[in-house]
Amino acid sequence: MPLNSAVKALNFSRIIDLRSRTERAADPPPFLGHPADLNLPLLPWRHRAFNEASAAARSNADHMTAMLDHAANQIVTVLGAILDAPPGPVLIHCHAGKDRTGLIAALCSELAGQTRDQNAADYAASGPTLTGFYRDQQARRTPEQWAHLAPFAATRADDIHLTLTHIDQHWGQLDAYLNAHGLPGSDLSALRDRLTRT
Repeated sequence: MPLNSAVKALNFSRIIDLRSRTERAADPPPFLGHPADLNLPLLPWRHRAFNEASAAARSNADHMTAMLDHAANQIVTVLGAILDAPPGPVLIHCHAGKDRTGLIAALCSELAGQTRDQNAADYAASGPTLTGFYRDQQARRTPEQWAHLAPFAATRADDIHLTLTHIDQHWGQLDAYLNAHGLPGSDLSALRDRLTRT
């Protein structure tokens, strides 16, 4: 699928695909072959604790906190790739653009100093763009399968509030969480600068 001309015009310096290699093989990204394309899977592969937490999830917040608890190294790698990207805008994406992308976007917004309410509102505002995606997902599934997926279709502001509160409760603040998993203070300062640069 060719890159949309509007996307081309943005001249991304890095395009980070958070999906697994298996997902990319089943649904090749529109950016495949683009020199800025970088595949950094966010979900740990065959990680028992993560898989159990994900299977027990009842909300998008549960999925995001499972990633925080079990995919910290991957999260730090993605944030490092944003920091290290050449000058220019960086695009992050996954399959729907809601959970994995939503988490990374929320962490970046937190680092950039956005208020929690605005951060959560931005996530919730992405919901209408996913209407067609979930309509297609429902059409491909049995009623029983859709009943399992439907609770995760909405993008609720509370999902972001609960996810970031999880960091507060277990780490005190985002900086401490990222420091503990290998992102030093100097990189955090540089990342904040990059995220707030106009």
